[in-house]
Amino acid sequence: MELELRHLRTLCAIADAGSVGRAAAVLGYSQPAMSTQLRRIERLFGEPLFLRGAGGVEPTAYGVEVVAQARDVLARAEAIGRRGSAG
Repeated sequence: MELELRHLRTLCAIADAGSVGRAAAVLGYSQPAMSTQLRRIERLFGEPLFLRGAGGVEPTAYGVEVVAQARDVLARAEAIGRRGSAG
């Protein structure tokens, strides 16, 4: 699996929502599909990005770094898209 922008959006949505289920609802996915996607993404990174608990999820220290970089990449990709449509 290669990392794609949709994976970065998934991580940011989970971090923002604090819950895989709530993030799934925001993105229009089922909770099981979102959980599966998160497991695949974490496998790609080689370690957990979120700690799971009864009340939701919390980013690990590494997860905080990854989500911050994901936000930067997504902002840059959006800026490229805006510039491309302006010309």
